[in-house]
Amino acid sequence: MTNRKPLFMPLAYLIAIIGSAMFLYPLLFTFQASLKDNAEIYNDKPLALPTQWLWSNYSEAFRVGKIGWAVLNSALYAAVGTGLALLLGVMAAFVLSRLRFRFREPLYLYFTTGLMIPVFSLLIPISRLIGTIDGFNNFFVMVVLYAVFELPFTIFLVTGFMKGINRELDESALIDGCSPATLLFRILLPLAMPAVSTAGILAFFSIYNDLIWNVLLITKDNLFNISVALMAFIGEHGTTRMGPMFAGIFMTILPTIVVYLLFQEKVESGLSAGAVKE
Repeated sequence: MTNRKPLFMPLAYLIAIIGSAMFLYPLLFTFQASLKDNAEIYNDKPLALPTQWLWSNYSEAFRVGKIGWAVLNSALYAAVGTGLALLLGVMAAFVLSRLRFRFREPLYLYFTTGLMIPVFSLLIPISRLIGTIDGFNNFFVMVVLYAVFELPFTIFLVTGFMKGINRELDESALIDGCSPATLLFRILLPLAMPAVSTAGILAFFSIYNDLIWNVLLITKDNLFNISVALMAFIGEHGTTRMGPMFAGIFMTILPTIVVYLLFQEKVESGLSAGAVKE
């Protein structure tokens, strides 16, 4: 083993460097393209540095695409929708994993069936349903819709994790006079935080990057999210102002990268722990 380690480490570092370069390339390309005009982006040397650094593309992204409002809207949709999905998902996972009742397994299958339903098959019925309640251009409706779509995976992940927590904790807590709410939020929830954090981060990214529902249900530009706001740079006859668009894309990518770097350990530990517990 001691002889193999020195030979293995250079190969591991080489693979890590190659992988890092592959993942960093899109980000670096987006940044340098955000400082060019269309002619330079479409020329024969797409990786060349800009001949003229057009920092004005960033100001144009704020002015034309209203990227500032779009980032705020996306963050609000994601934060509130994720919070609602986690609240409902954790409570449902507590019932499905800790309580014993007749239809527990069918109810669990009912919730997890949502993971297998294609979202595109629901576009027309959901849009018509929201139209009947006059729910277009409504922040509350959007948040509830996002939370509902993130709920199946949240329930699946947190329930699988909670099933692996020793049930003797429940008995001890009930003997000490804990209510079910206290048992859930004071005892089980801290133990299940790896799975809850993972579900929350994945839900946040999913809502943050949504395009379909915002296109269908929002027509007011002050409620647009990032994905829809970037479409403002597409002009007539399919002409696209690529520089400001890349500037907008770069500004919207950075928050997600920061969030993931801060919580990547929780995501990885939560996914692996949930898989083992299930």
